[in-house]
Amino acid sequence: MWSLFVALRLVLAFIVASYAQDQVDDSLLTFKSRPDLYPPKLSVNISENGVTPGYIFMAPYQSLQNTAAIYDIDGTLVWYGYGVTGTGGNIHDFRVCSYNGTDHLCFFNGEQYSGYSRGQAVIMDTHLRQVRTVTSQNGLSAIDQHEFNIINDTAITVIYHPERYDLSAFNVTAGEGWIQNSIFQDTNLTTGELVFEWSAVEHVAISEGYVSPNQSEVAGTGFDARSPWDYFHINSVDKNGDGDYLVSARHVSALYKISGEDGHVIWRCGGKFSDFELLDGLNWSYQHDARWLSQNASTDIISFFDNASNGFNQSASHSAGYIIKLDHTADPPTVSLLQSYPAPEDIPISASQGNIQILKPGNWANSNTFIGWGSQPYVTEHDSRGNVVYRANIAANGKMNYRAFKFNITLSPMDSPALYTYALDANANTVYYMSWNGATEVRSWRVYGRSGCTDQWRLINEVPKSDFETTYTVLGYQEFGMVEAVAENGTGIRNSTNRGIKAFVPSSSLTNNCTVNGCNVVSGYGINTGQEVVAAETRSGCAALPVSTTPNSTTGSQTANKAIDLQPGIWSTASIVVFSSLLVSAIL
Repeated sequence: MWSLFVALRLVLAFIVASYAQDQVDDSLLTFKSRPDLYPPKLSVNISENGVTPGYIFMAPYQSLQNTAAIYDIDGTLVWYGYGVTGTGGNIHDFRVCSYNGTDHLCFFNGEQYSGYSRGQAVIMDTHLRQVRTVTSQNGLSAIDQHEFNIINDTAITVIYHPERYDLSAFNVTAGEGWIQNSIFQDTNLTTGELVFEWSAVEHVAISEGYVSPNQSEVAGTGFDARSPWDYFHINSVDKNGDGDYLVSARHVSALYKISGEDGHVIWRCGGKFSDFELLDGLNWSYQHDARWLSQNASTDIISFFDNASNGFNQSASHSAGYIIKLDHTADPPTVSLLQSYPAPEDIPISASQGNIQILKPGNWANSNTFIGWGSQPYVTEHDSRGNVVYRANIAANGKMNYRAFKFNITLSPMDSPALYTYALDANANTVYYMSWNGATEVRSWRVYGRSGCTDQWRLINEVPKSDFETTYTVLGYQEFGMVEAVAENGTGIRNSTNRGIKAFVPSSSLTNNCTVNGCNVVSGYGINTGQEVVAAETRSGCAALPVSTTPNSTTGSQTANKAIDLQPGIWSTASIVVFSSLLVSAIL
């Protein structure tokens, strides 16, 4: 019976190892110092002269961990928000915003459904602490993902609210019909007072919609509150100095100027009932992210992202960013195209989401433009002539990104740097893996070691920061390690835990699967040859004490950083192991 058990364990170990190998996915990063993080890789394809400095802000979802992410223009991760951005669900519309006169981070956090979400808007400071949330008012549904826009310390948010509506004209006569009403609210962030609220169904007839009930999953059936007909689908709201609003609505393929006094529609641009003549064959459909760039009594300059598709209907071969001019003095008023930023030929049409960011808002004619391609998780930067000077993407195996932005910002996390140290044995060199999630001012690391808890810390070397996680090998064994993040001017910023990190040293039964840099990723159980399993002792450590450092000239040798990539599937390796053990038990 024992030989049968061993044979079964061998077979099952092989199955588990084969499964684990199948799950390797180079689209995700992992780090030895932060094993809780699995951010998507950002692969940079084009980066030419003229690229605007700054960090790239994204919030990829349909990934292993759905959260906000910041990358530098080389594609290196700067910050990953998993576990600290909210209470679960997805993150959308992640950007730098101005709150109380200073830079903050803003985003939506909530649960996502078919074409809409339920959640809250979140404001974080540059120490990566949540300082404010914004929620819906007037007894309406929780706010939606499609807009969180702070203008002069008022927060514009969107609500998708199911409401009863007579849909007998659409043969919904067995009972009351339901529509998904698009609402936006403007809230004073200082007082919490609701400044303005607008409801689409009160100002835009349902006949303006291009998407009929039950045409798609996003459109809704109109039969009940769980699947209301979304005839309007608001996806951006901007505000001008006069207090009027610019609204983009996807399912009517139109832009609306809304009076900030009484909510009436001042004009429509595009759609079935446009107040403007579109010149030179200009056309768009199912657009996103309309923003005022400039305006006066005679002219509006507006940017937006033309999806040209909703996944069913299509008005162009590719999506594009547009800058258009509305001329109110012409008779009739006209719309002309000032600049277009078409998608590169190999980026498929973006059937949903997407945005366009003018990187010099006050000088759009001479500005580079940054574009997020929505359902296609690419970002591009274009010069003022429309040429692509930068391009990057997250692996497009189902991942999406609602909006992407580029900003400059300085972040100083309240958290401490993270450290993992490893030595093959007590006579080997010690490898340090160090990172500080979100810190933008780190230029180097001071590496410390000591042989015991009562010893003084010894400065071993100062090494340049490289990548999200810097790897450094110290000559000789260091039982405890500590690192200090150092700024450009040589000032120490913050160190990892001052009690030190005890080096991981594999036992003799593991060393065959380990190298000088670390041990293999576990792919299954080894073979138990019958010896009694002995409980491991607790791992010794040091109490947290004040740090005393004594620098010296000891140096080590720097090694290259390499991320380990994996992608879990529906059945994780652990699940298969548990199942396998149960199977063995049942057989025996």
